[in-house]
Amino acid sequence: MEKVKRIYPGKQIKDIKFYQVEDLVKILSLCKFTVRKYLRTGRIPGAIKVGKRYYISTKNLDHFIGKK
Repeated sequence: MEKVKRIYPGKQIKDIKFYQVEDLVKILSLCKFTVRKYLRTGRIPGAIKVGKRYYISTKNLDHFIGKK
């Protein structure tokens, strides 16, 4: 049985960096409730929910803020 890799804030898995809600609050200058709402409703695309936590990749964050 293969061991499940855990996602940690600011860590990389296969060259993909993931951010948690707390990271997005600092980056986007929004409150945590707004960030969670955006993730839950799909306004920020590509969110991954693991348990009660949300994670978003750098690629999806860049897409949301308009970077390429």
